[in-house]
Amino acid sequence: MTENRDNLWIFTFEYAGIVKVGGLGEVPANQAKILADKYKITVFIPSHGQIHNLEKKYELYKLPFNCVGQINPSHFSSNGGESNYSIAFYQLEINNVTIILLSGENSFTKRFLDDGVVYNPNTLSGKICLFSIGMRCFIEFLIDNRKKNLPEFIHLHDYHSVIPFISIKQILIKNGLDVSSIITLHLLTQPRYPIEFYRNCGINHTPISIRLKGGLKSLTLNEIFAICEEIGIENQPPTVEKIGAFVSDIVSTVSQSYLKSDIIPKCGGDLIEFKSNFVWDGCDWDYNEIYNQVLKNHEHEIRALLNLSEQNDLTLMDMKKYLLTYKIAHLDRSPLIRSEQVLQVINEISNENRFVKNGHIIAFDESGPLVITTGRISSQKGFETIFEAIPEVIKVIPDAKFLFLILPTEYSLNRIRIYSQYVKEYPKNLRIIFGVASDIFHLAHISADVYCALSRWEPFGIIALEAMASKLPVIATKVGGFKETIIDLRNFPEIG
Repeated sequence: MTENRDNLWIFTFEYAGIVKVGGLGEVPANQAKILADKYKITVFIPSHGQIHNLEKKYELYKLPFNCVGQINPSHFSSNGGESNYSIAFYQLEINNVTIILLSGENSFTKRFLDDGVVYNPNTLSGKICLFSIGMRCFIEFLIDNRKKNLPEFIHLHDYHSVIPFISIKQILIKNGLDVSSIITLHLLTQPRYPIEFYRNCGINHTPISIRLKGGLKSLTLNEIFAICEEIGIENQPPTVEKIGAFVSDIVSTVSQSYLKSDIIPKCGGDLIEFKSNFVWDGCDWDYNEIYNQVLKNHEHEIRALLNLSEQNDLTLMDMKKYLLTYKIAHLDRSPLIRSEQVLQVINEISNENRFVKNGHIIAFDESGPLVITTGRISSQKGFETIFEAIPEVIKVIPDAKFLFLILPTEYSLNRIRIYSQYVKEYPKNLRIIFGVASDIFHLAHISADVYCALSRWEPFGIIALEAMASKLPVIATKVGGFKETIIDLRNFPEIG
């Protein structure tokens, strides 16, 4: 292991092993895993209510200081007047990577930093704001007490990290220091905050160094806003993603297609093109490892249920029959859903729909050719296209089975209701499991016949890599990252 490694910090709202909503969570975790021998890596993330769960698996160390003060929460909360915040920092180690979680020490702060719903629309802005304030306190603590731990590089993942980064960059510059930065924009959502919100997050008038085409230039927040304001959009501040791309030294995204079609045009154009590039996402799935893990977890029960002797090898057909006719109705635990709003909607639906119930759906009567799809519920993912295709498919393949393992959010409550109606319409062919069904996720990939990825747009699409790593053929739309990772069978029949 290299001595005197440079300090690399990662700012993210998702990290596999801590909390994960979609594909984003895999990226910083894989990044840290690969780079941990070359850099001293520290990941900063809101606790998202995970302190108690993590204490069961890891040794957590509470850092010997708190960040306390007062804030006017009017930009992110209905609470009137000033509120007191108190932020604690918890440290743990995973795979030679230091993780520091920011957690609330009083009820006001806990409401935001410790909300288990990562992107809860009711608390997200407050979570970003308090994360920013906490990071500002943390950098001040290091400057005063542990200067050797200051970062040489900071990697920001998506817009949630932008305001915290600007905040600590100001503190560094104020103390005659600076830090290099890269932002990876995984998926544009174009959030906008007024400049007053940035001020509330601890950002002041201190200018920061910005990498421009002509070299470095010191600019205040007001000047940054003025440069990034968009022509033709009146009374709207620039997106946080545009601000983040402008203030970072390097801008990256996850595919060449997304870089050219979305990131550069929507995040600054000429202001960022010279410092923009792409790095494809990766996937650490190994077929043999997954297959052996599936056998370890399920072989005994498969043989017992299907009355198969130890002398016969288990086939993928056996695994699929077990999955479809038994296991989807007998999960080891209810699929993980952190949102009370989502659970409430699913419970409402299950009262009149016996095919949709958290952890207790009805299995199929028989096995058949299996199509699976996974991912977070959003308009982006195009699940509706699959629903529309079901009647056409079953005309030709009457016993075809469709299994959706999909993640609901507060932003998709109405879609949950709509999707559930399709299960009632096609009870012999369709099942949907809402939430993280970890005990069958790999089993479904190993035993399926086809993976379906019909996104309307897709920055990269780790889901397709996971499917291909599972030796599944992928039916995908020709959009975004899919165009760069999937070889079209029609054009290359021998290798597609």
